[in-house]
Amino acid sequence: MRRLLKSRPLPALVRAFVACCLAAPAGTLAAQGGGADAWTRITYISGETIYLEVGSRQGLTDRTTLDVVRGGITIARLRVTALSSGRAACEMLPPPVELAIGDSVRYVAAAVPTAPAARTASAAGGAARRADAPTLRGRVGLRYLVIAADGDGSGGLTQPAYDLRLDGRNLAGGLAVAADVRAQRTKYAAVGAGPARAAVNATRVYQASLAWAPGLRGLRLTAGRQLAGALSTVGIFDGVGVDLDRAHWSTGGFAGSQPDVASFGLSGRVREFGAYAQWHARQGSRQSMDWTLGGVGSYVSGAVDREYAFARFTTNGPLFSVYATQELDFNRGWKRDVEHTSTTPTATFASVHVTPSRAVSVYGGFDNRRSVRLYRDYQSPEIAFDDAFREGTWAGFSLAAPRYARMSIDRRDSRGGSNGQSSATTFSASATGWSRARLGLRARGTQFDGPFATGTLVSGAVEADPWGVVRLEANGGARQSTASGASAGTARLSWWGVDADIGIGRSLYVLLSTYREREAGRASTQTYASISWRF
Repeated sequence: MRRLLKSRPLPALVRAFVACCLAAPAGTLAAQGGGADAWTRITYISGETIYLEVGSRQGLTDRTTLDVVRGGITIARLRVTALSSGRAACEMLPPPVELAIGDSVRYVAAAVPTAPAARTASAAGGAARRADAPTLRGRVGLRYLVIAADGDGSGGLTQPAYDLRLDGRNLAGGLAVAADVRAQRTKYAAVGAGPARAAVNATRVYQASLAWAPGLRGLRLTAGRQLAGALSTVGIFDGVGVDLDRAHWSTGGFAGSQPDVASFGLSGRVREFGAYAQWHARQGSRQSMDWTLGGVGSYVSGAVDREYAFARFTTNGPLFSVYATQELDFNRGWKRDVEHTSTTPTATFASVHVTPSRAVSVYGGFDNRRSVRLYRDYQSPEIAFDDAFREGTWAGFSLAAPRYARMSIDRRDSRGGSNGQSSATTFSASATGWSRARLGLRARGTQFDGPFATGTLVSGAVEADPWGVVRLEANGGARQSTASGASAGTARLSWWGVDADIGIGRSLYVLLSTYREREAGRASTQTYASISWRF
């Protein structure tokens, strides 16, 4: 199951929550008529995945298509592949375009069937009114994961699981509900001659909230387990939140506590409070712009854990875009004794994107954030490699052909993560939506150099979606590194995988996946199957 993860390297064998149950059949798109345009922005880009700061609570649905807009012109289209109440992950539809963090994104918030052109204005108005009709939608999924290891006696595991998701809007009295419950049973294989480990049962609630929109336009009150909306650094919390959205400004706040780290159950140990205010120009204008200011306080058993303010600035236009964030910690008590100063700048991020033409893009940025929350299907060696180089500075350029192809080259100097002071140069190329079979090809090559090792990483994938209901992909890669210093030696890691996504009618979705990884005589195979029913 796609879930919210921090971008820290995880063991490559752990492909936890691999399910694609959040995705709908390929032919099931959100209706594009009758609803009002809504706007958001791109908050992060990781490989082929584009992340947004809106979800089902803002009217987004599985497999919705969205427009990326710069200077009032649509430059690309996205499709939702993972969704929660307040976040979404997307893929880009062909032709490929170089996108930037902070780009404006437009979508239709109401899922209303499109009215034929021959309908009268009154009929179209009736369709718009039906957008306010009560809706209760959801998904039930069954998953089964098997990991088999060989070569080192480390065993493996089997993991049956289920998930339940509910989203209700415009219910009695203007109420909305959101629920996301996932449970699994993990049984580990015996290791060597030792005793077998007992099976582990785990049930986690990622969302369980009730929202109310009273008569005051733009006001929303939410109680329960939820995401903190504009205060994205907070993540999941148990408590209450309030948001007020207007044409040119927004404001809101929250109060609550963090879930227990081990069990993800209710806990009052870490309490959090926060508020924000945002000013924004009218979305879709030739040069859109917004400022967001806010503050958060976190307290452990009544003592100060962290108190900080943050600022975010974005601007998007036909020639350039900027996305920048800065956090400033306020130190008092024990923190002042450690830091020896009353304030400490933390979590700086800045990205600049210049597009002199639709075919050429130049970009650069700086990132020293300690963690980033992302939707991930699994952790591959390629993803773990990129995580190790995330913190630092980068610059590059991209060239795009009119319809299918794109190539880019970039240089990244990293001073954080597990690789230390390192550098990496990456060349990548892709061609998507090619021919009637909608073939796609991706290739990447990276050369890296650091204090602990130097080496290369290569990867590639080929995909096809000939009928719009079955998507097939084969992918693989290899990483070779030579250690520095007294422990000099060469290590090689390789992997390959095959995936099939199948849509059956408008409600059933099936995923079949196999992934194998090999390193230094050790190997593991992960096989996964899931089926989900949407209602």
